[in-house]
Amino acid sequence: MQEAVNKEPLHWGSWLELSSLCTDKETLCSLSLPSHWMTQFFQAHVAIDLQMNDEGLERYANLSQAGFSENKYILLQTALAHYHARDFVSACDLFKEVQKRDPYSLEHMDTYSNILYVKEMKPDLSYLAHHTNSIDKYREETCCVIGNYYSLYDQHEKAVTYFQRALKLNPQYTSAWTLMGHEFMERKNTSAAIEAYRKAIEVNDRDYRAWYGLGQTYEILKMPFYCLYYYRQAHKFRPNDSRMLVALGESYEKLNSMQQAKKVMLFQSHICW
Repeated sequence: MQEAVNKEPLHWGSWLELSSLCTDKETLCSLSLPSHWMTQFFQAHVAIDLQMNDEGLERYANLSQAGFSENKYILLQTALAHYHARDFVSACDLFKEVQKRDPYSLEHMDTYSNILYVKEMKPDLSYLAHHTNSIDKYREETCCVIGNYYSLYDQHEKAVTYFQRALKLNPQYTSAWTLMGHEFMERKNTSAAIEAYRKAIEVNDRDYRAWYGLGQTYEILKMPFYCLYYYRQAHKFRPNDSRMLVALGESYEKLNSMQQAKKVMLFQSHICW
């Protein structure tokens, strides 16, 4: 892959294949990359993929200032970085700007629907569901948006149906597996939830939401050793996320590992401060 991007730096497909091999920052730093502006796009893309959101935002800001300020891809990636950093207000504003510039784009509209779901913005999510359905009802993003819409209105059976439709269109669609796991949890079907979360991890083992979902499932099943393992995996991919730290601390407490629990809670307090 390195040879491919060095020979033809403008071939984005090669960069994407190379990015799938970058599972940590050390691997990224070890690469021999061409002195080309596409390298900046690649490094920013990998930073977002590895949850290094501040670095990704800085790189995309530099690219915008370098002449790509009207680039929709940069706008979407910046929105994703804010979403991963749980800055939902900024992410929401950016997704609205994308819609304004390109009303028929469905790219990452599933992520936008996740934000509207979390913020319980029912009218906005309802509009987005109807809008995406009118553009292309056979896109996995559309099915995911509609699934989130039904979930927000507590129609979990219909939500599962749409997530299953999304997976028929694209069995490698990690987000649909994870969201379906959430829906099974709402219906107290823990075995189906575990299976869905495990499928998500098979597709993308860096999906912290699936690891965290498994931790919650085993916590409900009162299996603290299992939930500790899965929370630790989630924390590995989201080291500064207070939710992961709180879950880890509570798991250590349940296992009477008070020293470890205190360490985690102290770190969590430091992050929040």
